[in-house]
Amino acid sequence: MYYIVQANVFKEENFYDLIKTLERLKLEYEIVEIQPFVDEFEFKTSRKDVFPFGAARMSRLTKKYDWYPGSQLCENHDYGVYSKYYNENLLNYDSKIVRFGDNFSFQGLFFARPTENTKAFTGRVFDMNEWKKFRELNLTDGHKTRLTENTLIQISSVKKMQNEIRFWIVKGEIVTASIYNIGGEYYLGSIIDNDAYDFVNKMIKIFELAKTFTMDICLVNGTYKIVECGCTNSAGFYKADINKLIIALEKAFT
Repeated sequence: MYYIVQANVFKEENFYDLIKTLERLKLEYEIVEIQPFVDEFEFKTSRKDVFPFGAARMSRLTKKYDWYPGSQLCENHDYGVYSKYYNENLLNYDSKIVRFGDNFSFQGLFFARPTENTKAFTGRVFDMNEWKKFRELNLTDGHKTRLTENTLIQISSVKKMQNEIRFWIVKGEIVTASIYNIGGEYYLGSIIDNDAYDFVNKMIKIFELAKTFTMDICLVNGTYKIVECGCTNSAGFYKADINKLIIALEKAFT
């Protein structure tokens, strides 16, 4: 395949690891720039067998091109969809889905994120005062944002996670994984216990939401739960084995 890689998105070491991997495997690629708030970007290739890597916005923009496999972002990358399959296996199964512009109240701290994998804002913990200021800022006329009053978001209680792990899945198989948080602190590692793999494999059998996607899981009170599912085209690499990922993508789509 041909790879289009967005500049200035991935951490520097991951960006260079991706480029070195493509060159080592003798795969063609180009690096592109995407300007903020512009729905077009320039690329040189006329090939159709293209896989893009970049921000979530790039995954949306490239859906309009007749590329295969192209962007794997689809309607299933939405909590409102995959929650119907994973149910209580989700960390935030107690979530309520509301509109961004809705008025609601919550006692103490709460977690909020968009239901879709759009990165319209990064999910995080708020109190009600912080939330009201955040909402007002993003709905102010002239403030450039993808958020509208009708953007669906999920609100849930705050959970204490023992770790967080990202898995990359291609055609129903786990190809690589990376720890990215331990005890609430950013930490990268690749030594992952078999129980985590067993849990993810079980979830894949329940619902495979795209030909390739990511699944973030966490350990809470000794039990693994799904944090969220993401798009392979726009997922940060952490300490993933990029070589294994590219080889798996090549096998799956060429």
